Order: sequence, then C-alpha cells, then structure tokens
Amino acid sequence: MKKLKYLLIICFIFLSTAVTLAQTNDEFNNTDTTITDTIVDETSDEFSDDEFSDDEFSDDEFSDDEFGSDDEFGEFEEGDGEIPVKKVSYNRMWWAIYILLATIIAGILVKFKTTRKLRGVFLVASVVILGFYRGGPGVISSFQNAFLFLTGLDSNWQAMILFLGLIPITYLFGKVFCGWICYLGALQEFLYIGKIKIFQSEKAQKVMRIMRYVVFAAFIIQLTFTQEILWNKVGPFKVAFNLFSPNLTGYILLGILLVSSVFIHRPFCKAICPVGLIHGWVSKIPGASILGISNSCAGCKTCNTSCQINAITREGKTSKLDNQECIRCGDCMDDCKVKSISFYNKNKKHNDKIILKGIKKLNIK
Repeated sequence: MKKLKYLLIICFIFLSTAVTLAQTNDEFNNTDTTITDTIVDETSDEFSDDEFSDDEFSDDEFSDDEFGSDDEFGEFEEGDGEIPVKKVSYNRMWWAIYILLATIIAGILVKFKTTRKLRGVFLVASVVILGFYRGGPGVISSFQNAFLFLTGLDSNWQAMILFLGLIPITYLFGKVFCGWICYLGALQEFLYIGKIKIFQSEKAQKVMRIMRYVVFAAFIIQLTFTQEILWNKVGPFKVAFNLFSPNLTGYILLGILLVSSVFIHRPFCKAICPVGLIHGWVSKIPGASILGISNSCAGCKTCNTSCQINAITREGKTSKLDNQECIRCGDCMDDCKVKSISFYNKNKKHNDKIILKGIKKLNIK
C-alpha cells in the first residue's frame, strides 16, 4: 500500500509539473523573441504548433502537421535578403518529453493490479489535456515527419521526438502508450458502449488488420511521392478536438469515426492507425516485453472475454493471443482466475503469438 501511495504522489507531481511547465514555457517564449534570428517567435505557438490558428483557418495551417502549420517542421521563413532560418519549436519538444515520461510511468503502473485501476484516470487526462487543451501533439504526424526525414527531406528534430522516443519505450513496456496515453484511442474507448457489438469474430479482426496494412502502404506511397503531409487536412481527430474542419471530408470522417466507435472498440486503432501497427512490430524483436502464460493456465476463455481490443480471439475451443495487437490495458490479467497471464521477455517459450490451450498443450507459433 505504501508503494501505491508513492506512485500516486509521483503521478500527481508529474502531471502538475507537466501542465505548469508547459504554461510557463508558453509564457516565456512569448516574452522575448528578438534575441537572435535563430529563435522562433513563440507568441502564436499555442495555436500554431499543434492546434488551429485564429487567422481564419487558412489552408497553409493544415499542410504539414496533424494539428499545426506547415512551416514548423521543415519549411523556412524568408527574410528580406537574409539567409532563411528554420523555425524551432521547443514547446513541442517539451510536450513530447512529458508524454514519453507519462508513458514510462504507465508502463510501471500496469505491472501491478492495484495501480492498473489508474488507467481510467490516465485516459481522461489524455483526452482533456492532450486532446482538448493541447489540440493533439500529433503522434501520427510525428511518424510522418520521421519518415520524410529518412527520405532526405529536411525536418526539425522536434517533430520526430514523440514517435522515435516511443519505440524503445514500447520495447521495454509494450504498447502501453496506445492503452494508457493515446488521446486518439481514449476518445474512441469512451464512445464504445459495448451493448451492441459488431465485427467481433476472428475473421473480422483479420480483415481490419489487413485494412491497416493497406492504409499504411497508402501513407508510405503518398509521403514518398508528394513529400508532403496530407493527413491533417482530412483527419477526423483534429475536427473532434478543435471543433472545426477546413473541408467537408473532415466532418464526414468524424461522423464515421463517432458512429463506428459506438459499436466497435477502437475501430481507428484496429483498421487505420500506422503508429499502432509499427509499435506492434516491436513485439517481434527478441527480448521485447510481451504477455505470456504461466504453468497455471487452464485454457479457458476468460481472457478472451476480457480483451476488448481483440488481441485475444476465440476460435472453437481455442484462444489465440497476439501481442502485436495488445495495448497493455491489463483487463485479461485482472480477470484471469488462476493468474496465469504475466509479462515476459520474448523468447522461444514466450512468443509474440501463442495459442492458449492450457500450459500442457501450449502451442507456440
């Protein structure tokens, strides 16, 4: 119980410090922008970094970042006869660091049954702080900026911190960002009522996973040939959190997202999200943190019933666990009567994909 109190205190201090520093950083950046030409005018950073600008929502503000302006990541500001200076957003850097630290804390909390109950608090905080307050730090745009950098396009390193930083954290703790911190997943999860369920079969899950690969390929092809981030012009989440879309497509996609989320648990995560797909690949690396079963596994279907994200599916009398889809919600661990599900490092015995038939009939693919 003492450990729990300490963890709660740490979480409270972290969240309070994060918000306070973010606000202080915004105010500091707004005070003095004339010291050197290499420092950006941060007075409009609160709305130009990740959110919409107040300047009548011009098209330029939706051309690069998922929630921000196009000149923040890789564009230059032209001066009168001066050498172009790339804009730098230290505000975005600090927000990325806060999110990464929160993900590490969540990765620790999920290991204990008592602290797993705090997941709801983290999800609410992500929607309120990262979603409606911040307008979305743009984890998908962070991935796209990282890809464009790899293709040779000059991009600011601040735009890539969030995506790149989550890769080693996912290796150590699993897809805990998806299950605890991601404001995109949290919004969908709060909309899901669970009374009328559709697309729950293993076949339906396979179809949605194939869709995600197709969408990922489309992302890569579009980024490679256009060298421009176009997702932010139609992304439904920016419309949901900022209550505005520059075009009709954004409103239509938002309507589809809201309706589908009522009947399908995290439909965007299952069928669209490229970041979740990449984080799932991390579970295939030797030594990565995965879920596995102990000697007490009875081969029942309790964990299958608990798993809303359908990382555990049921076919006949067999349950199949796919760590690539697991978002570390911890529900299966809480509901398992014999407490056989636990965290392991990927090895020959505990693979990223296993068939749950009881430990004596364990079949590892």
